[in-house]
Amino acid sequence: MFAGTAKIDITPSGPVWMDGMIRAHPSVGVHDPLYARALVLANDADDLTTAYAIVSVDVCGLRTEDHTAARRGAAMRSSVPVSQIIIATTHTHSGPATIGFFNQAETAYTQELISKLAALVADAATHLQPVRIGCASGREDTISHYRRLLAKDGHVVMNWEPYPADQLVGPLGKPDTEVGVLVARGMDGAPVAILFNHAGHPNVLSGDNYLLSAEYPGLAERLLEAEFGGMAIFVNGAQGTMDIDGLRDRDWEGMERTGHALAGAVAEVVRKLDFSEQPAILRGGHINYTIPARRITDGEWEWAQRVLAQTGGKVQAMADGVGDDYLAVLYQRLREVQDRDIPIEQTCFVIGDCAWLTFPGELYTEIGQEIKRQSPFARTYIIGLANGQVGYIPTRQAIHEGGYAEDTRRVDEAAESIVLAHSLTLLRQLRG
Repeated sequence: MFAGTAKIDITPSGPVWMDGMIRAHPSVGVHDPLYARALVLANDADDLTTAYAIVSVDVCGLRTEDHTAARRGAAMRSSVPVSQIIIATTHTHSGPATIGFFNQAETAYTQELISKLAALVADAATHLQPVRIGCASGREDTISHYRRLLAKDGHVVMNWEPYPADQLVGPLGKPDTEVGVLVARGMDGAPVAILFNHAGHPNVLSGDNYLLSAEYPGLAERLLEAEFGGMAIFVNGAQGTMDIDGLRDRDWEGMERTGHALAGAVAEVVRKLDFSEQPAILRGGHINYTIPARRITDGEWEWAQRVLAQTGGKVQAMADGVGDDYLAVLYQRLREVQDRDIPIEQTCFVIGDCAWLTFPGELYTEIGQEIKRQSPFARTYIIGLANGQVGYIPTRQAIHEGGYAEDTRRVDEAAESIVLAHSLTLLRQLRG
């Protein structure tokens, strides 16, 4: 097998609005640089029709149309088919507003980024070299916590909300602590690339932070590259219900702690990885389908109209979460598109008994864990926020329980069963 890598600095040259939180003003500086990293895997260095490209981008998210534009540009420049190009955002909440979740989008920056990503894949494809592939799992259980907490009065509290501990029953689910690791090792034994996967929310730094940062995944990448050489590439997982501990070390020391913890868990896997078996041929596939959009109820719309009459559509800055002012604007937007089904594309590449499956949004961890449990492969990893952005995909049960992501979702409650069925269909086809 062959592997090639490339990396480019994508740090904005000046102040920009930031994604992930509702902020009062643009960025004021840079704490650490932002990067886009690409890995191309191929069976044949001279024929990229069966190759796969995995790109990790240090931004909170990209619009589906921007994912598509970057992938098409990359395909034209590299000969890797569009359906086999995976562009995944790390979901740092301290990056430029490439979507404009809560603040205005930085459209000029995003258009330039699309062009850079297309060139990046082509660059990685020109640096292919023979490699051996190893894939294994580890665990990291100190960074990500299940963030939906049940209060004694029956409502759902997020783990960043101050709330009396004696009034909490406990979390409504379990975290996914698995760390997936794929290492491409050159013929000299040195790592060419370390691709690693862990489900989490890179928002150690709250909306009070105005310095650009790749957050703890970026620090983990830098630490791994310093220890092993080659390129370290983080891809997020099914992290819709995963979060950092929202009530402690929301500062640069907290980022140091979490970044070192993630790098340490990956490094432990890398050191023990067995390359004795000959790797199987790289193969994969993709699937397209739709999910019904959420319908705003008459009651929700009447509530939103009352709020909009009071706020005029203006939204106040918040360190975490959203207020009624934001929800009212969101409901207005969702009502305008509630009759349009939401397209979904998933790609999966397989090496041996290890499968990497994408999802274009923030899949609830429970759904990701169920996909892993029913997968016919020994190891299955979800690459979240990849090749699109459809927002949160909650479970049907969670929607009925309520909470932050349930309030802000775009999808109908049927999404859980539809995603699970199609994900397993693709995995079983590839296994067969």
